[in-house]
Amino acid sequence: MEANWLVIGGVIACAAILVVFLVRRNLKDEEELEVFLNKNDHPIKKEETEINDDL
Repeated sequence: MEANWLVIGGVIACAAILVVFLVRRNLKDEEELEVFLNKNDHPIKKEETEINDDL
């Protein structure tokens, strides 16, 4: 059985493009998350009291 090198090359090229796209998107999302977490207005407020301190 003879391999069709054009199809194999196309699949490898598409896979490489997908990997590059996912890596770039991951880096961008990581930077956005870092900026979000470094803001002063966190959606989760720190509680000064503990949950079970009414004993």
